[in-house]
Amino acid sequence: MDSTKLITALSCCSDENISLLFEAGAQPEADFLVLKEQHAHRLHSLYIHPQLTEFQNYGPWLLEIDNAEQLPDYLTSLPGCAAVIVSTRYSSMLAVQLSRGCTIVQPDGSTALTRFYASHVIGVLAQCAENDWHAFLFNGITQWWLPGETQWQTLAINPPEVDKPTNHIIRLDKATWQQITDKPEVTSVLREWQKMPTSRAFPPCAQRLMVIKALKKAECLKLDKSKNRILYALFFLNGGNMPESGVLTRTMSP
Repeated sequence: MDSTKLITALSCCSDENISLLFEAGAQPEADFLVLKEQHAHRLHSLYIHPQLTEFQNYGPWLLEIDNAEQLPDYLTSLPGCAAVIVSTRYSSMLAVQLSRGCTIVQPDGSTALTRFYASHVIGVLAQCAENDWHAFLFNGITQWWLPGETQWQTLAINPPEVDKPTNHIIRLDKATWQQITDKPEVTSVLREWQKMPTSRAFPPCAQRLMVIKALKKAECLKLDKSKNRILYALFFLNGGNMPESGVLTRTMSP
């Protein structure tokens, strides 16, 4: 993935702090433990709630980046990179701030563990400037970069509209919750495709976008049954010539 635009923008941020947000679960646990030992003083987990600490080796972390020149090597070698964040706050403090995004209160009052940093989620949250929690979640963040299909792209964060925010808990109404919740077909295809080798060439955020594109192609073919749309999407994502795709072809109903 092309990071030229990203690196150029970060080279002008010498007075601010750069953090790389990645998911530890994207790599074997043994590999992450080695990374954790090598960068112990520069790694900060977002799973700091007592009920989440046991899952830290699989969840989101911030890695302190000393300067923009170091970033390309990490983006190339570290699996699960989900965001590059520029902030006036140190990474350790930013991790505490962002940890609040890991749990979101749904419209029915129940709490859900979320990948709030996924592009389709954070893109919605960044626009909710009328809420108290928005001011807390994005405090001090001057740039937020997300992986796209071919290059890194910036997140548009609306300026906070609350002068004196008091509540950092993220509560979403029904309309907003529906915006960040994928349709069952997207979830099904993404889950199955991530088990296949072809998915590993793409970052998680790009995987979701590609799944949505594949399902739209299935709709254009006027496949009425959900099962057939799902199977066609998997066929498409595997290039139509993978072993898995052959199985899908035989399975699809006429």
